[in-house]
Amino acid sequence: MAPSLFFKSLIAVTLTMSVCAANLVFAEAPATARVHNQHHKVVSRHTEKTKTDNGFVRTTTKTDQAGATAERTTTVVNNKVDGTRSRTVSGTTFEGKTYSGESVAHKTDNGFASEGQFKGPDGKITSRSVTAVVDKTAGTVTRDISVTPEGGETTTKTVVTDIHHHEQ
Repeated sequence: MAPSLFFKSLIAVTLTMSVCAANLVFAEAPATARVHNQHHKVVSRHTEKTKTDNGFVRTTTKTDQAGATAERTTTVVNNKVDGTRSRTVSGTTFEGKTYSGESVAHKTDNGFASEGQFKGPDGKITSRSVTAVVDKTAGTVTRDISVTPEGGETTTKTVVTDIHHHEQ
């Protein structure tokens, strides 16, 4: 059976959340730190994905040119009883600093909603919420996204994505 529009959209939002959370971590870092992090030329990457009864676990390990490693583990659990999808992420940077995050998404009448937190390598926690509306007629997903960094002000934005280009 093909994945539902909900799960296709949820996967896209989950990936977007990961990228946004990582971007938030580096957005507040000084320019020299951003440049330093870009010096890790990945020379090898290994990913293992294990299917579970209700989701999956994926672990990716990267090694840079100096032999330093970074690791990221993502666990996704789909709860069919309450209609939620939980995702936890944890990892270690090339510098040995840890980060982690978690989010829970659930269906709504016309899309889905997601709440989560991300603790970056600097120890700061960022909260994020997403409310998404799927318009099948227009072929779009409209996401209202709110991000609140620890000790900072909440920023919001709306992102509209064409869902037809994701279908094969």
